Amino acid sequence: MTLLDRFRTQPQNNPDPAVRLAHLAELPLTEREQIAAAAREDSDPRVRKAAVGKLLDPHTLAGIAHDDTDASVREAALTMLRDVALDAFEGIDEPGSLAAVDVLDDMRTLAQVAKTSLRESVARRALERVEQMSGTGGQIASIARQAELEPIRQAAFARLSSREEFLGLALHCDFKDTALAAVERLSDHDDLEQVADRAKNKSASKRARQILREREEETARAAAEDAQFAKEAAADAERAAREHAAHAEAELRVAAETEAAQDAKAREEAEAHSAAERHARDESERQQRDAAARAAEEATAREAERRRVNEEAEARTRRDALNRMNQLIGRVDALMQKEELSLKAADRALRDLRTALADIPPLPSRQDFEHVSTTLKLAQEALAPRVRDLREVAEWQRWANVGIQEQLCEKMEALRNEPDVDAIARRIHELQQQWRLAADVPRPQGELLWRRFKAAHDELWARCEAHFAGQAIARSENLLKKTQLCERVEALSSSSNWVQTAEEIKSLQAQWKAIGPVTRGQEKAIWERFRAACDKFFTRRQEDLAKRKVMWAENFAKKEALCVKAETLAESTDWEAVAAEIRRLQAEWKTIGAVKKSRSEAIWQRFRAACDKFFARYASRHDIARGERVAARETIVSELEGLAPPESDTAGAPSAQEAPADLAATVRGLRTRWHQELAARGVDRDRAAALDRRYADACRHIIQRWPAAFAGTDLDPEANRKRMESIVKRVEDLAASLKGPADQPELSPTERLANMLKEALAANTIGGKADTESRRRAAQEDVRQAQASWSRVGPVPEEVRRELADRFQRAVRQISGH
Repeated sequence: MTLLDRFRTQPQNNPDPAVRLAHLAELPLTEREQIAAAAREDSDPRVRKAAVGKLLDPHTLAGIAHDDTDASVREAALTMLRDVALDAFEGIDEPGSLAAVDVLDDMRTLAQVAKTSLRESVARRALERVEQMSGTGGQIASIARQAELEPIRQAAFARLSSREEFLGLALHCDFKDTALAAVERLSDHDDLEQVADRAKNKSASKRARQILREREEETARAAAEDAQFAKEAAADAERAAREHAAHAEAELRVAAETEAAQDAKAREEAEAHSAAERHARDESERQQRDAAARAAEEATAREAERRRVNEEAEARTRRDALNRMNQLIGRVDALMQKEELSLKAADRALRDLRTALADIPPLPSRQDFEHVSTTLKLAQEALAPRVRDLREVAEWQRWANVGIQEQLCEKMEALRNEPDVDAIARRIHELQQQWRLAADVPRPQGELLWRRFKAAHDELWARCEAHFAGQAIARSENLLKKTQLCERVEALSSSSNWVQTAEEIKSLQAQWKAIGPVTRGQEKAIWERFRAACDKFFTRRQEDLAKRKVMWAENFAKKEALCVKAETLAESTDWEAVAAEIRRLQAEWKTIGAVKKSRSEAIWQRFRAACDKFFARYASRHDIARGERVAARETIVSELEGLAPPESDTAGAPSAQEAPADLAATVRGLRTRWHQELAARGVDRDRAAALDRRYADACRHIIQRWPAAFAGTDLDPEANRKRMESIVKRVEDLAASLKGPADQPELSPTERLANMLKEALAANTIGGKADTESRRRAAQEDVRQAQASWSRVGPVPEEVRRELADRFQRAVRQISGH
């Protein structure tokens, strides 16, 4: 180590775990102390776990597996201990494996070592360790069932004692010797039947069926012997009964000879007793024969059922075996059809073919056996050359990889002149990947090339480490900046000032993009934190926008309804009521909330146009009303003029002198409408006078043209003249009645003075003055009625009308002057 290296931060002490991991990956296995120190002392579990993966010392691994605080590191240490015990790495000798077994204290791992180790001493040591631990009967049975080495299986089997363990071995063990030994230790009939039906090992199943068959045959023999014994016992009993009967008969005969006087009743009882005994003997013999026959039939039936079940199981086993063989053949055929066949797959298929040919199981028929055997041999013959070719190709590939590794060494050495450290690091990783792809080379050349490649790599990597340290500091600073941005966005995520906050968050997002990468391993977490805060705000804004869209739609519908109402009322002439209603609509418009901005101006202009249209008409309502009145009078006059066109237009027509149908009724209707329009007023004086003249001319022209059509109606000129004269006469009489003595020039001055005194005396009396006043009011009322009647009088000739009108107005003025 140079003086400069002493002051430089060592990679194993770098605060960035990524730098320490990269340094650890480059350490050779010979740096045991540094690897062990990293495995025990590094603060980051990932670094410790990576160091454990390169550690081969059993005692150090045992300490880490027992004491490390991280479960994944402990698990990795336990896995390494297992691999060391199983000799999974090059250079691990038998003492090293035994040492690993001695320090292992996990029962499952020890059982796995005992089952899979190919070193008998290691497997036996693992079995002893398992046996030393309490409650491990199940693990020993598992070792007896699955151990690769036969001595280990036998040693584990010798340690078993329970029926359940032997039954489990007989059912599930793949090894013939262990399965058969377990079957021999079974004595229960149900256990043997279960093994015969379900055992994975065919030899165990076959042996269990054989034991069952022997036991059933022995049971049948015992039943037959029992039946024979019962038959012989019955014969002996019958013979003894006959002998006893003969002896009794002899005794009776002797007694009969000696005691002749024995009465007949005793003899009858003796004979009845003898008959009962014979019947009992016969019944016993019959029952014994029936029992023996039933036992023989049951034994025969059981034997037939057992044979049927065995035959079905055997047939099923043979069918399953045929299916397995066909599957193997199909799998090999599919493999042979592949253009790109790997050596590993081909070698495994060839090994399966050889194993199948070495031990072809029983098949359903001889033809099946011959077909399967022939097909397997043909497949083996076809596959074997391809495997040889693939092996040759693999061998040539290993030699070709030597040239590739030399090129990779040259490329690695050429990187010494590269100034860009990042490019060096990327290129180193690429070359390492290429090296792994070409790693399979002959051992002598491989060792030399690897040292060359490793030396160039170590030299270049030293340059990269300092660069990575600077990057780690920059990444830490970037992480701090992004953390601050996260905090700012999180503070803004609950804001409801949507527009301003959205702009601020977009600005922060732009800042985020400008910041460089952060510390390795923190990228996902910091990004998810930032994105979650942004998503929270924009999700809330979207939800609020959705609610506002609904509200905008409702407000737009309300405002559109107001527009329709305003447009409907805009053409109305009911000025005051409609003005009040439109003002109410305007007030209601102000209470309705906002609508979507893109539609707000259009709907407002529509409503405003309708309101402005009405109020423009409202401002000129008098002109409109005047125009309507003028138009109405113009219409009436035009209709009247249309009833009697000028004579020049109708000259020469054959029916020009004939009055139109219903002429009087038509004119009367137009006259009624005319008077209604006169009552409505609203027309300026000059225009009204012009229309009055046109109306009078039209009426006069019609009446003069067809006077007969109006005879007897209120439009008859003669009748109207008389009515007008009557009205004038009545008004003149009224005016004369109101005249005083001074107003009567035909009287002499003395008579006028006398009349004036009378009136003065009458006025000075009680009620006199009141009577005069009432007469004047009555006269004025009569004048009004006369004026109304005058206005209703139809047309008369102009000369007559003018004369009578002058008289009428003069009389009215006289009455008004009193």
